[in-house]
This record gives sequence, C-alpha cells and structure tokens, in this order.
Amino acid sequence: MQDHNLPIRAKYLLVILVFTISVSSIPLSYADRLINYQTVANVPENSLISTMSDVSNYPQIFPDNIKYVKVLDNKTNLVEMNAGVDGFFFDTEAVYNQNPDGTYIIQVISGDLKGTTMTTELNKTWGFDGEAGKGTIANVNLDLKTSGFLSWMLGFVPDSSISLALENGFDRFVEYTKPV
Repeated sequence: MQDHNLPIRAKYLLVILVFTISVSSIPLSYADRLINYQTVANVPENSLISTMSDVSNYPQIFPDNIKYVKVLDNKTNLVEMNAGVDGFFFDTEAVYNQNPDGTYIIQVISGDLKGTTMTTELNKTWGFDGEAGKGTIANVNLDLKTSGFLSWMLGFVPDSSISLALENGFDRFVEYTKPV
C-alpha cells in the first residue's frame, strides 16, 4: 500500500526546513539606527524636565506602552520597566540622568534594546503667546540598538515610523506637562 501524499509531505517538510534555515541565518543584531527629532513645545523647559524626570508617571503618560516602572536604585537612577507596543511587551532596565548642560539621557542596559541611548536636549525659547521663556526647543536623538526577536521585528519598521513614534512620545510628555 503506497502513501500518495508522500511527495506533498516532502515538499512541506522542505519548505519548513528552508524557512527554518533562512530565519535562523538572520543576524540577531543590526547596525545602529540613528533617529533625530526636533520641535518646539509651548511649555516651560523646567516643567518639561520635571515631567520627563519623574519616571513613576510613565505608565500614566504612556498607558498603552508602559505597564510599570520600578526604581531599583535612586543613586544611579536605575529603573526596570515593562514596555512594548501592540501587545508585545518586554522587561528592560535603564539608567536615566540629567547632565549639567540640560541634556536628559536614557541608556538601556539590559534586554533586546541594550545599548540604546536617547538624548534629549531642551532649551528655553519664546512661548507661542510671545512671552520669553514659556516655550522649549527640543532636540531628541535616538541611537537604537536591538538584538534578539526585537531586532528581527524592528528590521521591518522604517526609520520614518520610528521618528513618528518619537514625535508622538514627546507630544505626550508635552500634553502631560501642560497645566489643566
């Protein structure tokens, strides 16, 4: 008795084998992706810095993207957070600092984003109503490093989409900063 489905099964097995070899040969790490975003916000610089520095509010600012933030060490500003997008969440640790020159830096030190750095430089400017010091010029620079599954996923995301995510994230900080 012959199995007539054997050639079909062999083809499926071959397709699965080729797919497995192809996916496993994709490098787990990609080169740096540098994304820059510049804007002017109609909020005072010191208020915006205060909002960005209070990581405990991140789950309220980004309810769809950050499940929790735990401060692990107040001296080094080490935090653990569970963050993600579209149902894909992962734990990561980061260190945040504000330099004397006013730049705000977040460095990811664990997980699939290890080595990623986001530097935000804020400078006072005129508010939209013409009042001095009531606005903020922001320059955000993201040096994105990925590995593992996230590296494969983000390989399909164009820089323009990442830039738009930076813009939306910064806008959320601004909205959270504005007085009610």
